[in-house]
Amino acid sequence: MSNEVAAAQLPLDAENALVAELARLVLEESAPEELVLFEDNAAEYFRDPRAVAAFRPRDEPVGFGLDMVMLTPYVLAVAVPVVQFLVTTMAEAVAAESATHLVGLVRRRFRRKEVAAAQDAAPARVEPLSKEQLREVREIAFRAAQGVQLADEQAKLLADAVVGGLVAR
Repeated sequence: MSNEVAAAQLPLDAENALVAELARLVLEESAPEELVLFEDNAAEYFRDPRAVAAFRPRDEPVGFGLDMVMLTPYVLAVAVPVVQFLVTTMAEAVAAESATHLVGLVRRRFRRKEVAAAQDAAPARVEPLSKEQLREVREIAFRAAQGVQLADEQAKLLADAVVGGLVAR
């Protein structure tokens, strides 16, 4: 898998729903007090994702040591490339699994039911992310956090929280 994140392969609404879901997982652990306003803040973010750069630090710490008004827009901004990576990774896995399934369907056309049935008997399951994939998710999240002007230490904390949100579930 390359270090570049491929463009999202989902409709924007579906991608935004996944981004919001991942952001909510991160905020449940990092800044649960922000969940009360999450829907409004997420809707505002999705209307203009570039506006996250306009947020500036304040004196009140929020979340896990990040000194800013709200953690939510930063978590959403970081979640976008992470979701795009996960969609690409899962699409590759689904394509490989689909090829196997298609072979079974074609074999049914050949009336080789016993072969097709044996191959179809394996249950489909989502494999957990590998350590390498989790490292890549962390790197993507870290770069995205830097891209919205978070300091390196804050970017590392946010990247760790994103990975933690994926592993804990």
